[in-house]
Amino acid sequence: LPIFACLVIEHDNIVDDLFDKVKRELIKSIAEGQDDAEALMDLFMIAKYFERIGDHAENIAEWVIYSITGEHRKRPENKESSTKGGIG
Repeated sequence: LPIFACLVIEHDNIVDDLFDKVKRELIKSIAEGQDDAEALMDLFMIAKYFERIGDHAENIAEWVIYSITGEHRKRPENKESSTKGGIG
């Protein structure tokens, strides 16, 4: 298997975990009454866009593997859909 494509797929979980961490922190900040909720929502959207970039990179890596091996690697069953987090 193409090693770099496999690494991209493995690292998508790290990106997903970081997004979840950012989301939790932003929710906490909003709940604590931070004054600039609009800026916090902007940060949330930026984090979500990075998470989506990771998903797209994973899809490209899956296609690279398929183009080289002819085998389509299925995502693990516990992998959530692309609508994770409610947006996007």
